[in-house]
Amino acid sequence: MNNNQFQAENISIVYTSKALCRDCYRCVRVCPVNAIRMKDGQAYVVPERCISCGTCISVCPQNAKTYRTDYGRVLQMIEDGERLAISLAPSFAAYYPEWKRKRLPSALRMFGFSFVGETSTGAWHTAIATANYIDENPNQPIICTACPAAVNYITYQKPDLIPYLAPIASPMVIHARMIKKALNGIKFVFAGPCIAKKDEAKWKTTESDIDAVITFEELDELLKLRNISLESCEESTFDDSVNGLSRIFPLEGGLLKTGNINEQNSNRTVLALSGADEIKELLDDLQKNPTNCVIEPLFCKNGCVNGPAMQKDCNSFEARRMVLDYTKENQGMDADKSMLVDDTDMVFSHNTNYTHPQFTEQQIREVLSKTGKLIPADELNCTACGYKSCRERAVAVLEGMAEPEMCMPYMRLLAEQKADTIIERDPNGFVLLNENLEIIRMNESFKKMFSCSDSLIGRKISYLIDPKQFEKLIAGKLDASKEYNYYPNYNLKCHTVVYRLPEEEQIVGLFVDVTDSSSSKDKLNALRSETVERAQILIDHQIAMAQELARFLGENTAHGESLMKNLIDSINK
Repeated sequence: MNNNQFQAENISIVYTSKALCRDCYRCVRVCPVNAIRMKDGQAYVVPERCISCGTCISVCPQNAKTYRTDYGRVLQMIEDGERLAISLAPSFAAYYPEWKRKRLPSALRMFGFSFVGETSTGAWHTAIATANYIDENPNQPIICTACPAAVNYITYQKPDLIPYLAPIASPMVIHARMIKKALNGIKFVFAGPCIAKKDEAKWKTTESDIDAVITFEELDELLKLRNISLESCEESTFDDSVNGLSRIFPLEGGLLKTGNINEQNSNRTVLALSGADEIKELLDDLQKNPTNCVIEPLFCKNGCVNGPAMQKDCNSFEARRMVLDYTKENQGMDADKSMLVDDTDMVFSHNTNYTHPQFTEQQIREVLSKTGKLIPADELNCTACGYKSCRERAVAVLEGMAEPEMCMPYMRLLAEQKADTIIERDPNGFVLLNENLEIIRMNESFKKMFSCSDSLIGRKISYLIDPKQFEKLIAGKLDASKEYNYYPNYNLKCHTVVYRLPEEEQIVGLFVDVTDSSSSKDKLNALRSETVERAQILIDHQIAMAQELARFLGENTAHGESLMKNLIDSINK
């Protein structure tokens, strides 16, 4: 197999499949950092802005958003003869049913992994190190750092909150450091439901620890490529031991419970929350009111068990139950803080890959005016474009992230104006009536046909023409009617089409003027009759002439015959 096809280092972690993308703006609406650029109806992910949370992947109805796969790198390392260790995120208990969980370690060893462990082993050290840090810093807000998407959001969008980040490595990183320290020269592979872990592996402080990050979906693909079936594998256990409650890490509040971090122990407010909206709201408040609190944020709603690479047919509540059942059946070992490993430190800094340009009020108003937002009252803030307000979309247009055509009310207005223009310029007559057959609207062609003006708006159509054709629709006998009518008062002949608009309770009349063509037809028929008459006269004349010529020739022939007989008689004599 040519594994070069799997090498994708230059591809952004989250990207769009253009063939599947349909401009529904759903990814624009849910992206917590406005990292989606719309161009020509296609949604592109801007890598400099993307925090790799995978929210757009989870919500895309067309599956047009996807992530970079790295299982080719794992295959390459295997073929190169590298010794590999794999660490399974604790949410694997929600991805695989019980019978698969028991056989998975054997399948992974069969694939070629020298060490098969649970990331929960590192999770206990993350929780205890965080608890120690909280005890050592009693007078400041502290934000737990196990979730890379939440860390990315703060380092990208809220750099003034970076000092509040607990300088503790995530379970993935700590587990990698533990394994590499114990097994010199081994390569470390992490498997989980998280897309942001692929980004975390590229951080300057972690790139020497993590050699590859794959999802559970990619792990399944690896086993499939090697024709390894879990059904044929025997049950076995992992190669390391898990301490305490660390297997509940993928659930909301899992770190706090594992580290026994609560309001009583810390003497401060302790908050566990999940979901981008809740996190953004809390961090906005923390910026304004930096109260003494401990926050454990998980960017995926209901925790890692609802990650973008989890199975779609398993809801988050069922996944939570599966994790709790697995934790109950596999009690972690008792451990005390003295067992904490040394290397748990992490440094976070402001990500400056993308800077937000500033725009003047005049620039913003100019963009708003181009979509009919001339005054603040025109700003509907309907969110149909994916942005929370018209003003936010205007800023996105200035940044090159959005298009004016994304404004649905504006596009509808343009469509209506275009329809109005078509009606007004239509050479056929157009009239719109209400249920009382009163005129609501007329176009210029209708006015010209029936020698009228807008002064008749509100008057009944019977003021101009016989309403019989319209009355048939009112009586409910027809929904549409086509007739040929002659209007002698206007010397007008028309093909008249009348139909009902039930929802609007209105009736439309269309009048196609055929007067000239009808007149031309009458003239043509008259010309045809005259031509036929003259042709008959010519034929009669020709026949008479022929008859006269025949008579004349006959008489001359008889006279010549008499003369010739007399001549012969004279000669004979």
